[in-house]
Amino acid sequence: MVLVISILSIQFTFFEDADADGISDIQDNCQAIPNPLQSDFDLDKVGNACDNDDDNDSIVDSIDAFGENPIEWADFDYDNIGSVEDPDDDNDGILDIEDENPTLSEEHLTQNHIQEIQNCDIIDDGTGRLLCYSNFFNDLVKQEKNNSDVLNLSLALSKLGAIDDCHFVSHEIGHAAFEENPNVIEILRDADSTICRGGYYHGVMAAYFHDTKENNKSLPEYKDICNDLIGSSDYQDCIHGLGHGLVHFYQGDLTASTNSCHQMSFYQSSLCIGGTMMQYTDEQLTRNGLTENNISKMCTSLNLSSLDYQQCNVSLGLSLAYHTNHDLEKGKSFCEMISDEKGKSFCLYGLEGEIKNAKEYKVSPITKETREIFQPQWTKQGSIIDFRSPAIISNFIYDENIKFIQFFFNKPSYIIMYIPNNLLSEKYIVVVNDLVLQSTMIDTQSYKNYTMILIQPESAGIVLIIPL
Repeated sequence: MVLVISILSIQFTFFEDADADGISDIQDNCQAIPNPLQSDFDLDKVGNACDNDDDNDSIVDSIDAFGENPIEWADFDYDNIGSVEDPDDDNDGILDIEDENPTLSEEHLTQNHIQEIQNCDIIDDGTGRLLCYSNFFNDLVKQEKNNSDVLNLSLALSKLGAIDDCHFVSHEIGHAAFEENPNVIEILRDADSTICRGGYYHGVMAAYFHDTKENNKSLPEYKDICNDLIGSSDYQDCIHGLGHGLVHFYQGDLTASTNSCHQMSFYQSSLCIGGTMMQYTDEQLTRNGLTENNISKMCTSLNLSSLDYQQCNVSLGLSLAYHTNHDLEKGKSFCEMISDEKGKSFCLYGLEGEIKNAKEYKVSPITKETREIFQPQWTKQGSIIDFRSPAIISNFIYDENIKFIQFFFNKPSYIIMYIPNNLLSEKYIVVVNDLVLQSTMIDTQSYKNYTMILIQPESAGIVLIIPL
């Protein structure tokens, strides 16, 4: 009987298959990850599915654009030709043999810092990996003269997959840039805010307010700090960064931070609140971990308005995306820890939206030409009508006696308006290029004292909002 049990035990061990790929563990070249074909390009007895370097060229696969070509790894102009064989590495139309600067700055920086980058890449823990890259980029800003070069490196590593998304590490680049040059507007203008979806701008503003508090200075005229950027697509990122900065200034006091945001116009406030909540939720996850006790109470324990509660949970979902390397299923499992159904749905919305935006950005980065511009219009009464649109708003007129609004726009593009209710008559019509829009064509929502109007014209022209 003892002999039979022993034989059965041996037989059971032989057919054990931890990854359920049909290959027994004793024969499997990749026991923890399914590799049913037992692919092993470099014949090192480690299957491709779990081999960090499939072609044994000393470049990890997440950075290697040619994972099964041991003589090529770099393709920073994304033309599918490796740098060894590419006659024009930077795609500037000048052959490398005639080009004084034949490689892009991001390729040059990667070559110079390949080991540090790979040291971060091999860290499995999402938060630890994020911190490693943050420290790396902080040091790099101090070594390099051009912040844009460092930003472009973070974008390139994101496209390659070494960084799951460069937005968060570009925060750190912004922090370090401010330490090197405390002139806020100057260093903001030094970089395109569309790179890595504005993270650099958010980091600069956070560092500025942190420095203000550390040096016992009073709160600056924060409402005006971004005014030099009004009319450019950079303004939104500056105001969102202001929200990050207020959390630093008030040392985590979310009530004081949100109250400061609420002193601004409706859309400015929503941008600012987005920054405060993103800063708050990330700090909570970093300090207290991805535990049920932390996540379930993060927003419900606060005395927040309905809109701020919504933004808190949306931002929690967004922050979870970064702390899980943009892994949707992992992120969902943490959002599910929120007992309040509304909070849970907002968290999932933020998580899914961030993962979707990150993927789309890698394929088709946002540019200044396609991005919307914030264009506030001050009325005689001191109230502000906020405009969001890629189209340029011009010749704005407001008649305070009859509550009449008129403006021109230069191209067929969506236009969103946030109008204080006291500037609108009780009944009105919206006319676009002589066409009266029906109620089904106007998206209006009341947010306390504001009304939102969305129009989507088919050609450039004129808009009238006429009282009845």
